[in-house]
Amino acid sequence: MKSSSIDKWYGLLFVALAALLLSGCMTRSISNAGNGQNQFYNGELRDQDVLGAMPEQGITDNDIKTALNNARSIFRLPKNSSILLIQSGAMTPDPAMQNALKQFYSVAVFSGIPPNSCSYGESQTKGATVDYPKLLRLTAANGGKDKILVYWGQLESGSENEITKVVSWVPLVGSVLPDETQHMRIVLRVALIDVLTGRWTTFTPQTFENSAVSSRHTRDTKDMKQIMELKTLAYEAAAKEIFERFSL
Repeated sequence: MKSSSIDKWYGLLFVALAALLLSGCMTRSISNAGNGQNQFYNGELRDQDVLGAMPEQGITDNDIKTALNNARSIFRLPKNSSILLIQSGAMTPDPAMQNALKQFYSVAVFSGIPPNSCSYGESQTKGATVDYPKLLRLTAANGGKDKILVYWGQLESGSENEITKVVSWVPLVGSVLPDETQHMRIVLRVALIDVLTGRWTTFTPQTFENSAVSSRHTRDTKDMKQIMELKTLAYEAAAKEIFERFSL
């Protein structure tokens, strides 16, 4: 194959890969939404970090039967209940989520840095085994909290390259035309844990979406504005759904 043909082939491949990247989807944690610039972010809490304590002895069939019977009772979170609020991956939960929940509950906050992180403490580095779910429950109990509320969140975005579409006339922004539409949605997952018994329940609140047109010069600003708008909508809706589901 001639050199010019090879160069042309690689050029076409590069264009195709670039197009896939532009039109593809990207996922970010709500705790590390600013293009990965959060220096305190060190991953997410796993389900086993918060939902299940390790048994002191081997698990028996009777343990399973007892747990199942306990789980059949109604999980309640009455108005003005005291909760320990944790945002997975964040030093402190987002203020918007705190404010949304404070409409219904008494809220205290706790770190969502995962226990396997170097930021967690020396006990992990020395080979000590920490029953982290039970430690969270003890922490909440020491603060007089009845329930622990842990939430995870992902931001999912897809981009459309305006250059490849039929021309639409749009106002000129400075000296650069808008060249990309970013579609974004936020997906939350919530876990409620009873401090006394360790019982838990999880659910996914309503998903919210929005879109924004941006240029190279405004993309970062528009990106953060989209994120803040989505968080506010999702947090308000999640707090309301939690109250409606579990208050009665």
